[in-house]
Amino acid sequence: MINKVMNTRILVLTVAACCAAAMVPAAWAIDSDDDGVDDPADNCTLVANPDQRDTNGDRYGNACDPDLNNDLIVNFGDLGIMKAVMFTRNADADFDGNNIVTFADLGVMKTGFFAPPGPSGLAEAPPTYTEDVQPIFFEKCDLCHTGEGYGGHNIGINYEDAFLPADNFAECAELLVGQCTIIVIQEGRMPPGSICTGDPAQDAGNPDCLTQEEQDTVQAWIDAGMPE
Repeated sequence: MINKVMNTRILVLTVAACCAAAMVPAAWAIDSDDDGVDDPADNCTLVANPDQRDTNGDRYGNACDPDLNNDLIVNFGDLGIMKAVMFTRNADADFDGNNIVTFADLGVMKTGFFAPPGPSGLAEAPPTYTEDVQPIFFEKCDLCHTGEGYGGHNIGINYEDAFLPADNFAECAELLVGQCTIIVIQEGRMPPGSICTGDPAQDAGNPDCLTQEEQDTVQAWIDAGMPE
């Protein structure tokens, strides 16, 4: 009789523990704006936007991105752009997604004036090779490093090549190929034959040279440990 009672108590406690565990959400599953998208994957973490609409592809959803000139601050420059596209179907300035730019969209801009866009779980994540850096290398380093293997690597198509030793340049001694890329880019040595100085301001207008944004992306990827 005593064993039967003890077994019953154990069963009850076990069931209760399992139910309690099932009711506790995972620590990482935080959805601050209750739009069904967890914060790390949400391009507007504080504004509900279940459709995740991002017409300019900058990882900030339209619902929280009145930064129309992409300088990471909402100011009079963005207001000027908004004024020029008012009552049009400009997709980037259509923050509420109703297919026309109206005073409601202007209200979104007013709320975020003198502030950065977002916040966005995607924009705050470090760049990755697959999503951010590989497209840059593929475009700027073609054909030398997208199949020809010059310098012993094809970083434009193979992620693993980023971790090969960069032994072709003295300034990259003891560095990896991925780490060396930004050095030779800023020295104007890569891409070769493109007459790039490595200074985006001086290289402006030359489609073969990296822009400031592209250089910043490569640098941020390296700083983050070159994630895939």
